[in-house]
Amino acid sequence: MKRFSLLTMALLAMALVLGPAGSAPAADAEFTFVFESVYPKGHMRFLVVDDLLDRIEANSKGRIKFERHYGGEPVSKKEALNALTRGAIDMLLAYPTYYDGKIAIGDWQQLPSNFRGWEDCWALGVNGRVAQIMEEVYSKRGRVKYITATPVAPYNFQVAKKANKIKTEADFKGMKIRSAGGSASIAIKLLGASPVMTIGGEYYQAMQKGVVDAGLMTTYSLKQYRLWEVADQVVNPPLIGYAAAFVWMSNKAWDKLPKDLQAMIIKTARAKDLWQKWVNIYEKDQDGPIIAEAKKRGVEFYVLPPDQAQKMYEATQPTWDWYVKQCEKQGMGDQAKEVRKLILDRFNAKK
Repeated sequence: MKRFSLLTMALLAMALVLGPAGSAPAADAEFTFVFESVYPKGHMRFLVVDDLLDRIEANSKGRIKFERHYGGEPVSKKEALNALTRGAIDMLLAYPTYYDGKIAIGDWQQLPSNFRGWEDCWALGVNGRVAQIMEEVYSKRGRVKYITATPVAPYNFQVAKKANKIKTEADFKGMKIRSAGGSASIAIKLLGASPVMTIGGEYYQAMQKGVVDAGLMTTYSLKQYRLWEVADQVVNPPLIGYAAAFVWMSNKAWDKLPKDLQAMIIKTARAKDLWQKWVNIYEKDQDGPIIAEAKKRGVEFYVLPPDQAQKMYEATQPTWDWYVKQCEKQGMGDQAKEVRKLILDRFNAKK
């Protein structure tokens, strides 16, 4: 018994020195993570993420570094979330709608009447209960850590020069409207129009040739796709109040980090000043000159009267039922219903 007791004590002492298997990393450990953006480097709406990565590196005092990749490298856009799940990459920036066949819970970011401004998106989707639900679902279903949502833009309608102009909610009926698919196509159908699936690079040609009469897209597309050459009307208020992209980290990479670095990443990624800075840049430094140039080119920026805007929002509300059904198929119906209630209650409270 005495020999066994001495051996046990020796093993315990060794365990105290070496630490248990799977214990937290050393406080001064350094980490290099592979980051991928599915968007090209310098994309005007994702400069915020380079700022975010810079801030994380600086706040870590050299303990975290990112190896940065852009434009679908080292993994293609469609496979990027799977690659993140497997730990082939460590951090990813993408639209959640790219992966709704696997996890549909994030599709709120591109649904009609989701927000009346960026503040609501930040308050709910970055720091509020919606963000908590994203963390719970993505961790369980995708084995990835939801880090944050990033500001992008509202989605309004651009109308072709050859098409009849939109002045009321009824004017959408019978139009052929560009859509990126999914919830956008459902919303367009509910307006009495026909969705035409068109990627961004085909948008100009589709409008020029009359394949579409209008499109659901962002204001910055006027410049990015040179739509101001083929469109002469932009219709507000936005159908999609504020779209956002998501940043995730693989659970494998996240679990390597000590608690202090985990807390720092979340605090840095969800800081309101980061959102305020980039929303200001996007709206004033980017969209401001684009709108001014478009007006010089004869583009009318038309705002639907309040009663007509309300009809537009009411007509497209069933898109949220579609969202819930998609999530129910994936076993996350209760979470989707809560997301719908949280977002729509906030939207309707600000009429």
